[in-house]
Amino acid sequence: MPGVLTRQPFEAYRAPRWIPGGHLQTLIPAVWPSRRRAPASQRFVTEVEPGSSVEVLVSRPYGDVPALGTLLVVHGLGGSADSRHPVETAREALQRGWVVARVNLRNCGGTAALASTLFNAVQSDDIGAVLADLADRGLPRPFGVLGFSLGGTLTLRYAGQSGDSCIADAVAAVNPPIDLGVSARVIDRPANLVFKLAYTYALCRMLDEIREDREVPGPPARWQQIRSVRRFDELFVVPAAGFADADEYYAAASATTILEDIRRPTLVIASRNDPVVPVEMFEVHHGRNERIHFHHPSQGGHMGYWRTQGGFWAAEAAVAGIEAMLKV
Repeated sequence: MPGVLTRQPFEAYRAPRWIPGGHLQTLIPAVWPSRRRAPASQRFVTEVEPGSSVEVLVSRPYGDVPALGTLLVVHGLGGSADSRHPVETAREALQRGWVVARVNLRNCGGTAALASTLFNAVQSDDIGAVLADLADRGLPRPFGVLGFSLGGTLTLRYAGQSGDSCIADAVAAVNPPIDLGVSARVIDRPANLVFKLAYTYALCRMLDEIREDREVPGPPARWQQIRSVRRFDELFVVPAAGFADADEYYAAASATTILEDIRRPTLVIASRNDPVVPVEMFEVHHGRNERIHFHHPSQGGHMGYWRTQGGFWAAEAAVAGIEAMLKV
């Protein structure tokens, strides 16, 4: 039977010596050119609510061998199924024998025409809808879900909200901002200006793409004027999702209040030097739910985990953790 981790099934992470500190360990892997192409995949569309669908890209493991199961990979804020982290993870999981499904969340990855609503972090039920579709299509069990950054928060929220009805058999999250209010304040710090502007630019570019297909109320999405994720949320996401203000939205979209309701074996990886997701938000939950295993490497920044010899450590660790929890 699947269960909690009794031992750590992966090596500790150590950043290259020439990349000191959480900021550089976040930035350099993000801008360094990647030679890893997205694997060949079959595309299908899953309806997540009336009038809105998401795109799912399914890849099969290499060679004529039985699959270990199916791994659903969920990207982060402003990313897509073809971002570095999902692609690196797909390559790792395929080599280990998993079928991999990468999802483009609402409006992401050039899928603006598929959804009638803006993406927001409350849409964790979309994870369940995709898993149900994977099951209906006969993809092999067990099902694992691995989410990165905000995708990790959605994954944890889905697992907690669905409880015993969770379609996933095990879940993992890497650097998930489980308290969005705290992360919004931290990313507004002067030291995080580069990250704040990068996220804002990605969101504004996505909104411009959406407006090519349909009208979205609000001012022009000029990142030079908006200049923060919180301001973007206040102008576009909050009114579209029906919240009174950003604080109400962040409270509703956070995972802190439902971690104890998770009923599936869970791995959370979050580095201690993450500049935008403070490790303290996880430490208060240690020991409250025996199904959740927290691992906090001292290095790695936010979604960095670069290895000079190649590969993405977080993908290797998370997939190994899911395999250990599922005993596959």
